[in-house]
Amino acid sequence: MSAYAVRTNGVGQAARLDVAAVSFRDVTKVYAPQPRWMRLFSRTPIREPVAALRGVTFDVRFGEILAVVGPNGAGKTTMFRIVVGLTTPTSGNVSVAGLDTLRAIDDIRQLVGWMSAEERSLLMRATCRENLQLHGRLQGLRPPLLPRRIDTVLEMVGLAAQRDAIAASLSAGMKARLRLARALLPLPRVLLLDEPTGALDPLAAKSLLDLVTELVRQENLAVLLSSHRLEEIDALRSNAVLMDRGRIRFSGSLDDLRERIDVPTVEIRFDHESTARQAEKQLMASGNTVDRDGRDVYVRLTVRTAVGDVLATLGSLLPRVHRIGEVTTPLRDVIASAYEDDNDESR
Repeated sequence: MSAYAVRTNGVGQAARLDVAAVSFRDVTKVYAPQPRWMRLFSRTPIREPVAALRGVTFDVRFGEILAVVGPNGAGKTTMFRIVVGLTTPTSGNVSVAGLDTLRAIDDIRQLVGWMSAEERSLLMRATCRENLQLHGRLQGLRPPLLPRRIDTVLEMVGLAAQRDAIAASLSAGMKARLRLARALLPLPRVLLLDEPTGALDPLAAKSLLDLVTELVRQENLAVLLSSHRLEEIDALRSNAVLMDRGRIRFSGSLDDLRERIDVPTVEIRFDHESTARQAEKQLMASGNTVDRDGRDVYVRLTVRTAVGDVLATLGSLLPRVHRIGEVTTPLRDVIASAYEDDNDESR
């Protein structure tokens, strides 16, 4: 039986699943300048008003993973802080399962689990069980519920055998799973994952995201995930929000973004590098956009240039072609193009 089927706190049972799990509507957040005395104790003192979010609107549905992508300072962490009530929007509305963050934050905190990016947030000299006991008490969980809940979440993340292991002795992947277990303690309906795989090797990162994906499928959770690892976001096949300086540059599926941005490219491999250089000159003379890497020539197609046109341009070089194929543009290049397009339009 699902752990969520036997949860006993009433707020989770009453959560509305027929509305957006997380909803932002025209949200703006401006941080006011800090008083002079406060700047002395701040690592990043704020001397002028800073707009962290500017008119942000999006929804996350139950059973969905929404990836939030953007450089440092794009507003990703501010979004998470608003959801759990650590800060409030300057204007606009934010709700979780139909509950307004300004009016029902105590109820919302029982619906939301936040996995922070900081490994240091764990008590390294304590066991996995002791870490969860402390965090559970801070969340208001008490015996006899808390011990059962700890066993449940350790089982969910695959750490049941390590429950009495010291946190410092765990691998980076297991520490990440322990932080995820801590976020799952209230059996939340919404998970906030802030750079969850930042310190993990590729195998551990894939294992953690596979676990999150399975939880979403089994428990119909909503996940808001921020990450700099674009290949991981691509593998999730999820919707994404591209953030830049507090604004949303794109919202939707990555496949839609590719269709909008991606330029079809043909890769042509020749028998020798000298042949490739000659082909490069001929193609460029015909007005094509061309790149070359050794024996490989890359030609960008346009609405006026088809593969047949490219091959016709090669003429006598065509018999010296070893391979022709279409190249998929890496996600990082697609996203970079999206940012460049928006920056051009804003000028």
